[in-house]
Amino acid sequence: MKKIDFKYIYSHSFLFSLKLAIENNEKLINEIIQQIYQSFEQLRQSLLNFESTNKISSPEVCLNDLNQIFNRLIDLKLNNYSDVMNMFEIILKNYLDLIDMNQFIDVIAHRYACKSNIVFASFFESLNPEGALELTHKMPIKVRQQTYYRILDQICSSKRIHSFLNNELLISIDDKHIKRIVSNFCELILILVLKILNSLNVKLLDIELKKYQNNLFIPFIKFIDEYFLTSQCSQHDVLIRHILEFLHMVSDQPLTIPIFINAKCPQACLRWLSLPYLNAYEYIHCLQIVYNIARHDQGVIILNECQCYSVLMQFNTDILNNQMDFIIDKNWYEDLQLIYFMTIVLIIDPNELGAESTDWYITYRLLPVISTSMLSRTFRHRKFHISEFMIILMKLCTNDNFIHSISTKKKYELSQDMFDSLDFLLHCVEIERVDYNFLSLDVLTITASANILWSISFHDRYKDKLIENIEIINRLVAFESSDTIDKVLPNIYIPRHMSPLKRAMDGILQNLYPKSNADLDIGSSTKSKSVGSLMISYSHVDIDFCRQLYDTFSTIPELSISIDFNSGKYSWKDIAQTIVQSDLVVFLLSQNFFNSKSCRQEFIYVTDTLKKPFIPVFIDTEYEAIEWLKIRINEVKHICFDENDFLNICNQLISMIKENLSLNITVTKNTFDIEQWFHKNNLMLELQEFYQFQTGNELLLYAEAILGTLWTKEYERIRTRFEEKFKQKQLCLSPHDFLKFINALNALKSKNLSSTA
Repeated sequence: MKKIDFKYIYSHSFLFSLKLAIENNEKLINEIIQQIYQSFEQLRQSLLNFESTNKISSPEVCLNDLNQIFNRLIDLKLNNYSDVMNMFEIILKNYLDLIDMNQFIDVIAHRYACKSNIVFASFFESLNPEGALELTHKMPIKVRQQTYYRILDQICSSKRIHSFLNNELLISIDDKHIKRIVSNFCELILILVLKILNSLNVKLLDIELKKYQNNLFIPFIKFIDEYFLTSQCSQHDVLIRHILEFLHMVSDQPLTIPIFINAKCPQACLRWLSLPYLNAYEYIHCLQIVYNIARHDQGVIILNECQCYSVLMQFNTDILNNQMDFIIDKNWYEDLQLIYFMTIVLIIDPNELGAESTDWYITYRLLPVISTSMLSRTFRHRKFHISEFMIILMKLCTNDNFIHSISTKKKYELSQDMFDSLDFLLHCVEIERVDYNFLSLDVLTITASANILWSISFHDRYKDKLIENIEIINRLVAFESSDTIDKVLPNIYIPRHMSPLKRAMDGILQNLYPKSNADLDIGSSTKSKSVGSLMISYSHVDIDFCRQLYDTFSTIPELSISIDFNSGKYSWKDIAQTIVQSDLVVFLLSQNFFNSKSCRQEFIYVTDTLKKPFIPVFIDTEYEAIEWLKIRINEVKHICFDENDFLNICNQLISMIKENLSLNITVTKNTFDIEQWFHKNNLMLELQEFYQFQTGNELLLYAEAILGTLWTKEYERIRTRFEEKFKQKQLCLSPHDFLKFINALNALKSKNLSSTA
C-alpha cells in the first residue's frame, strides 16, 4: 500500500485556504467600495433634491449608512497598504466633491453638522491613522510617489479647500456659525491629508511640484502668515502645526527649494521668527524650513537679501537664550541650537564666524551628533542625516583654524573617524542599496567627507594619518570611476562649495604625493615665441568677472589664453598640464577664490611645486588675503580692480604681463556691437534677449559649442522656453528663423577664423 504524504496534503490544504481567504477578503473590500460609492451618490442626490426627499432617502439616512460602513471598516482592521490607501483616496475624493456642493452648506452645515462630524470621525478612525502611517512605509517607492501626487491633485482640485486656505470661504449666507462649521470640516480634511502625505516620505523634485506652487504652497504660506500676524493662537493651531510640518518635510529635499523661493517662503519664515508669541513647535518648524532653504545656493542668496543673519541673531538673543529652555525638553532645545548654528554656517563665510562661539557649537552640538550618527545603523541623529552634518563640517574646514581646532578635540579624531565612517559607507554603496534615497544620501556623505579630507590634506601635520589609510583612499578613487554616482546624481543637490568626488580625490593624491612637471605628459609646444601663453585661475562663483576679463584679453593677438570654460578642461590632470605649459598664471583673488579647494590646489602648485611666475589680481576691493594665501603673496606685486575704471586697470595688468613675458602688447576695447549684428543679419532681436549675449566673444563661444551638433537639437531644446518667455508677445520660434540664426553664426565663425589666420 502506498504511503500517504501528510505533509504534502497539509501544505496544499494550507495554500488553498490562504488563497480562499485572500479571494474572500478582496471580495469583501470590493463590496465595501461599491457601498461607499453608492452611499455618497445617494447623499448627493438627497442634497440636490432635498425639498422633495422622503425620510427613507434623507441626508440623515445617507449619513447613517456611511457611518455604518466606516464602523464596519473599523472592525475589519485593514492591514494591507493597498487596501488602506485605495479606500482613503476613494473616500477623500467623495468628501471633497461633497463639500464643493452649495447644498453641503445649505443642508448639511445648517441641519446635520453634528451627524456629519460623527461620520467623519468614524472615517478617521476607520483608517486607523497611526496604523495607516505604519503601512505607508511598506509601500514600494514608486507606489508611494504616485499616491502622493494623486492626493495633492485631489486637494488642489477642491474649490472649497482653496477658498478656505485663502480665508475667502464662498458661502451665500453671511452666518459666522455656518462659516465656522464649514471651516472646521475643511480643517479636519486637511489635517488627515497632511498626516498621510507627511508619512509617505517620497523623493520630490522642483519640476514635479511646480504645478502645485500657486494652488497649494502659496495658499499654505498665506494661511500661516495671516494666522500668525493676527495672533489667532488657538483656532487653527493643530492645522498650522501640520502645514508647517509638511513644508518642513518637503523643504528637507533641497531640489524643491526653488518652489519655496517662488512662493516667498524665505521672507515669510524670517517674518515669523521675528514674532515674540509663537509656541515652541512653531518656532522649531520655522527655523527648520529656513535651515533647509539655506542648504540651496539660491536660497542662501535670497536669505541674505532678507537680512537673515540679523534676524537669526535677534532670534537667538530674544527667544532661544531666554525662553525656549523653559518650553521644551533638553533634546529639542539642543537640536534647535544645532539648527540655528548650521543655518548661520550656511549663510555666511566661515571666516566671519566668531572663533569662541563657533568652537562651542562645534564642541557641544556638531561633533556629538556626528559621532552619534556614525554609530547609527541608518546614519541618522533623530531626523537629521549625517550628510547634513558633513556638509556643515566641510564648509567649516575651508578655514584652517577650525580644522586645527576640531583635530584637538579629545573625543573626536577628525581624519580617523572620517575614515571609519567612509569604510562602512563604501561597503553600503558597493552592495548598492535598493532604495535610491538611501544610496543618494550615502553618495552625498562620501563626497562631503572626501572634500573634508581634501581640506585636511593641505596640512603636513595630518598627512601621515591620511597615508596610513591609503587603502580607503584608493577605494574612493575606484568608487568614483563606477557608474553609481551617475545613477544617483539626478536625485541629489550638490551645493557650489562642494567639489565633485573625482576632483577631491585628485586633490588629495596631489597633496599626498605631489607631482611636478616631470611627472606630466606635457607634449610638444607649438606656440611661437612672439606669443605668450597665459592661464587664468579663478573661482567659478566669479565667472562673470572672469568672462569680462577674458573678452578683453582675447582681442590681443600676442596672448594665447587658457581658461577652463573655453577649453572644457576641468580635471586636475588637464589643469596641471595647462599650468605647466603656460608662461604665466593670473590668479583672480576674492573670498570665493580663498574658499575654493580647487583654487588653493592650483595656487600652491604654481607657487610651491613649480615656482612659476604669477600675478595676483584682487577683483574685490574689500577682500583682504589671510592664512595660506597671505603668506604666499605678501611680497608679490599685485593688481586691484575697481569696477569704475576697468579698462585702465586692464592696461596696468597688461603692463605687468608684458614685463613678465617680454612682449609688446596693448589692450583695446572690444567694439563688437551685438545688436547691430542681429539687425545686419535680419535676425529676431528676441533671440539676443533670450540668450543674453553681452560680447562678440560670447557669441563666438556659443557658435563653437553649437555648430558641432545638429541645429535641430538646439532648436528643440530652447523652443518651448523661448515661447514661454515671450508668451505675452505671442511669439513663436519657427525652424526657419532659428536656421537663419545658425547660418549667421556660421558666417561669423568663418570670418573670425580667416581674420586670425
